[in-house]
Amino acid sequence: MTVKKAALSLLCCLLSGTALAADAGLLNPMFQDHGVLQRDKPLPVWGHAAAGEQVTVVLAGPAGSSVTATAKAGKDGRWQATLPAQQAGGPFTLTASTKGGASQQAADLLVGDVYLCSGQSNMEMTVARSLNSWGETGNANHPDIRMLTVQRDTATHPLDRFGKPTSWQAVTPQTVPDMSAVCYFYGREMRQIAGVPVGLIHSSWGGSQIETWMPAAELGKQPDYKAGLSFLAKYDRDRRDGVADFVRTWQDWWQQVGKGEPWREVAGSGEGWREMPAGFQPWERWGVADMAKYDGLIWMRTTVTLTAEQAKQAVALRLGPVDDQDVTWINGKPVGTLYGPADPRRYPLAPGVLKAGVNNITIAVIDFWDNGGLYGSAADQAMELADGSTVPLASTFQYKPMKVDMSATPRAPWGAVDGLTTLNNAMIAPIGPYGLRGALWYQGEANAGRPAQYQGLLAGMMAGWRRQFGADLPFLIVQLPEWGYPVDQPVESSWASLREAQRRAVAADAHAGLAVGMGVGDWYDIHPTNKQIMAKRLAQAARKVVLGQAVPPSGPVPVSATRQGDAISIRFSDITGKLSALSFHRPVGFQLCGDAVGSCRFADATLSGDTVTLATGGQPATRVRYCWADSPVCNLYDEARQPAEPFELPVK
Repeated sequence: MTVKKAALSLLCCLLSGTALAADAGLLNPMFQDHGVLQRDKPLPVWGHAAAGEQVTVVLAGPAGSSVTATAKAGKDGRWQATLPAQQAGGPFTLTASTKGGASQQAADLLVGDVYLCSGQSNMEMTVARSLNSWGETGNANHPDIRMLTVQRDTATHPLDRFGKPTSWQAVTPQTVPDMSAVCYFYGREMRQIAGVPVGLIHSSWGGSQIETWMPAAELGKQPDYKAGLSFLAKYDRDRRDGVADFVRTWQDWWQQVGKGEPWREVAGSGEGWREMPAGFQPWERWGVADMAKYDGLIWMRTTVTLTAEQAKQAVALRLGPVDDQDVTWINGKPVGTLYGPADPRRYPLAPGVLKAGVNNITIAVIDFWDNGGLYGSAADQAMELADGSTVPLASTFQYKPMKVDMSATPRAPWGAVDGLTTLNNAMIAPIGPYGLRGALWYQGEANAGRPAQYQGLLAGMMAGWRRQFGADLPFLIVQLPEWGYPVDQPVESSWASLREAQRRAVAADAHAGLAVGMGVGDWYDIHPTNKQIMAKRLAQAARKVVLGQAVPPSGPVPVSATRQGDAISIRFSDITGKLSALSFHRPVGFQLCGDAVGSCRFADATLSGDTVTLATGGQPATRVRYCWADSPVCNLYDEARQPAEPFELPVK
């Protein structure tokens, strides 16, 4: 990106009284060299200038063609202009300039179709980790497929600009290994199908739940989130007040499930405390028998001794990385809490928390899976002073394991992967009104423990993003694939319930399509490597939902389940060719259920045309399920080798 007279632009902003960051460019960072703009739609362009400054935007294309638009910066310095729609092609050069002489340019732009790819780790997983990564990397010469990868970041309110640098990159053997595999392979499919340049905006974070990707306005419409959003708003206004309010809630929870108030205990007193082994490492590696596989809550404590001047100067407590969650007190007063596996903690301190002499620090460290504890080195655990110096915490820590039910542990709403709106604020909101052709969503693993909420949350997220990107924005949703060892009896499955929530949310949305994950998963790995097939299924859905082609968007879709005497008939639509049962003479994976939980049983099935028929055997059958387990074995496909989607339907 070329920047001219940037110093003059900044000087103008300062003279005008506009408070802009020193790195605030005339063009928003979405507009950089090698970017892709959305074809066939008016093109919004925006950025920052001095308040009241007029900005002229020129998009110059091949053969000397150009279009122009103007805008005036508001009191906050933000300006936005709209260029007329352009057909696919390029290269283009975008230039923004002011009468004051500032200008900024983005070169080698293409116009084509732009897609947003978001979700958790299976969207984040890179080409380097995908199937046949060596061959895929070597053949990745696609100058007209470009990707912008948003760096991981969080914010407690929506941001106008990314907090971390980002840039557009063309697909080459050098750039593609670190790109999102699903996003890139999908872009490659769509480049072949639509025949236009493809821009991909990748914004995902492994382990993240859907709530953290939702705008506050939509999340607030869902049950159970108003209190959390209230805590978040208070934390956004004043971090210390927000922490204090939330930790009071956490303490109320602890007094219901735990015993006493360990955050008030003086180091060295009380029963059950042990000395922590030297070295800050996961407690699974301490060599302590009952900690080798411990998941749950452990209380930790230590002290720091300060002079009166140091106590007055102290501005923050550093704890180093903590895994997974902590709640921290000093002298019985809450100072911080965060869920963020292995993320370093730095908690600002309010006046009056510290005192001259010995200060007691108590930490509730909560581990939900895998490793847990305080990491780093002794240097990471310190009191930070205003002059930049630090006072190390005492080298000896004590700990006390306390096994309690952790299923309802309150989590602070300002976290990253488990926060409320925080990833949307930092990683979606800054994309602004950038033109998109569609959005891909591969997420759900982190919400599988709460499937009943997911249909409403997914619908709310789609509605919230459409307010930002356009009311008709198409969504392509990945229905979770199998994971885990198959079972030999019907079971209740949270993963299956979440797949059903995904299916229903898509079925209720005229601008959404479902990419079925069955057959792509891995029994032993939650991150299956065959991202190419998943991308092909997303592209198939896009042909119908995005491009409007008269094709089935996925595999066979259940339409109805009706009683026919002593049998149940399930009719399917969206079939390419005819239904077929792979590797067996009839379909498997169907269950008939009564009204009660645990009443499901496997059912023999026969196949004829577009209908599967199940024999009831004279037993109750008010519901029918297909492919219902964490990792089900099911074999109903069509002639395009597209799998039927897992489902549950009432029998009518």
